[in-house]
Amino acid sequence: MILVILAAIMAYRKAVATERSGWKWAAITSGAFLGTQLLIQFGGGILLGLGITFAGWSESVFDTYGIIITIISVIASLIVMWLILRYLDKVPEEQLFTPPPPPNFN
Repeated sequence: MILVILAAIMAYRKAVATERSGWKWAAITSGAFLGTQLLIQFGGGILLGLGITFAGWSESVFDTYGIIITIISVIASLIVMWLILRYLDKVPEEQLFTPPPPPNFN
Protein backbone atom coordinates (compact mmCIF):
# COMPACT_ATOMS: atom_id res chain seq x y z
CA MET A 1 0.00 0.00 0.00
CA ILE A 2 2.91 2.32 0.71
CA LEU A 3 4.17 1.85 -2.85
CA VAL A 4 0.78 2.85 -4.29
CA ILE A 5 0.74 6.03 -2.23
CA LEU A 6 4.32 6.87 -3.22
CA ALA A 7 3.51 6.20 -6.87
CA ALA A 8 0.50 8.53 -6.70
CA ILE A 9 2.51 11.28 -5.03
CA MET A 10 5.35 11.02 -7.55
CA ALA A 11 2.93 10.99 -10.50
CA TYR A 12 1.07 14.00 -9.10
CA ARG A 13 4.28 16.01 -8.72
CA LYS A 14 5.58 15.13 -12.17
CA ALA A 15 2.23 15.84 -13.83
CA VAL A 16 1.93 19.25 -12.19
CA ALA A 17 5.53 20.05 -13.12
CA THR A 18 4.78 19.36 -16.80
CA GLU A 19 1.44 21.24 -16.69
CA ARG A 20 -0.83 18.21 -16.75
CA SER A 21 -3.72 17.23 -14.51
CA GLY A 22 -2.04 16.00 -11.32
CA TRP A 23 -5.04 14.23 -9.83
CA LYS A 24 -5.82 12.43 -13.07
CA TRP A 25 -2.28 11.11 -13.46
CA ALA A 26 -2.11 10.14 -9.80
CA ALA A 27 -5.29 8.09 -10.27
CA ILE A 28 -3.98 6.55 -13.49
CA THR A 29 -0.70 5.56 -11.86
CA SER A 30 -2.39 4.12 -8.77
CA GLY A 31 -4.90 2.21 -10.87
CA ALA A 32 -2.23 0.82 -13.17
CA PHE A 33 -0.07 -0.18 -10.20
CA LEU A 34 -2.90 -2.02 -8.43
CA GLY A 35 -4.39 -3.38 -11.66
CA THR A 36 -1.11 -4.93 -12.72
CA GLN A 37 -0.76 -6.68 -9.38
CA LEU A 38 -4.34 -7.95 -9.45
CA LEU A 39 -4.11 -9.25 -13.01
CA ILE A 40 -0.87 -11.12 -12.39
CA GLN A 41 -2.10 -12.56 -9.07
CA PHE A 42 -5.39 -13.59 -10.67
CA GLY A 43 -3.65 -15.11 -13.70
CA GLY A 44 -1.19 -16.99 -11.50
CA GLY A 45 -4.02 -18.32 -9.35
CA ILE A 46 -5.90 -19.52 -12.41
CA LEU A 47 -2.76 -21.18 -13.76
CA LEU A 48 -2.14 -22.98 -10.47
CA GLY A 49 -5.81 -23.95 -10.21
CA LEU A 50 -5.76 -25.42 -13.71
CA GLY A 51 -2.57 -27.31 -12.85
CA ILE A 52 -4.21 -28.77 -9.76
CA THR A 53 -7.38 -29.67 -11.64
CA PHE A 54 -6.00 -31.09 -14.88
CA ALA A 55 -2.33 -31.93 -14.25
CA GLY A 56 -2.78 -33.51 -10.84
CA TRP A 57 -0.54 -31.06 -8.97
CA SER A 58 -0.60 -31.09 -5.20
CA GLU A 59 -2.68 -28.43 -3.46
CA SER A 60 0.42 -27.29 -1.63
CA VAL A 61 1.43 -25.63 -4.91
CA PHE A 62 -0.38 -22.47 -3.75
CA ASP A 63 1.86 -22.26 -0.70
CA THR A 64 4.98 -23.03 -2.70
CA TYR A 65 4.50 -20.67 -5.64
CA GLY A 66 2.33 -17.99 -4.03
CA ILE A 67 5.30 -15.93 -2.90
CA ILE A 68 6.92 -16.18 -6.34
CA ILE A 69 3.76 -14.91 -8.02
CA THR A 70 3.57 -12.06 -5.50
CA ILE A 71 7.17 -11.03 -6.18
CA ILE A 72 6.58 -11.13 -9.94
CA SER A 73 3.45 -9.00 -9.58
CA VAL A 74 5.25 -6.37 -7.46
CA ILE A 75 8.13 -6.19 -9.95
CA ALA A 76 5.70 -5.84 -12.87
CA SER A 77 3.83 -3.09 -11.01
CA LEU A 78 7.07 -1.22 -10.40
CA ILE A 79 7.91 -1.48 -14.10
CA VAL A 80 4.47 -0.12 -15.05
CA MET A 81 4.89 2.73 -12.56
CA TRP A 82 8.35 3.50 -13.94
CA LEU A 83 6.99 3.59 -17.52
CA ILE A 84 4.21 6.00 -16.55
CA LEU A 85 6.58 8.26 -14.65
CA ARG A 86 8.98 8.18 -17.56
CA TYR A 87 6.15 9.28 -19.85
CA LEU A 88 5.33 12.11 -17.47
CA ASP A 89 8.93 13.32 -17.62
CA LYS A 90 8.41 14.31 -21.25
CA VAL A 91 7.21 17.87 -21.59
CA PRO A 92 4.29 18.08 -24.01
CA GLU A 93 5.13 19.92 -27.19
CA GLU A 94 3.47 23.26 -27.53
CA GLN A 95 1.33 23.23 -30.65
CA LEU A 96 1.26 26.55 -32.38
CA PHE A 97 -1.77 27.42 -34.44
CA THR A 98 -0.93 28.59 -37.91
CA PRO A 99 -3.85 29.95 -39.87
CA PRO A 100 -4.43 28.67 -43.38
CA PRO A 101 -3.27 30.85 -46.26
CA PRO A 102 -5.76 33.33 -47.67
CA PRO A 103 -7.94 32.18 -50.55
CA ASN A 104 -6.89 32.87 -54.12
CA PHE A 105 -9.76 33.95 -56.39
CA ASN A 106 -7.83 34.19 -59.69
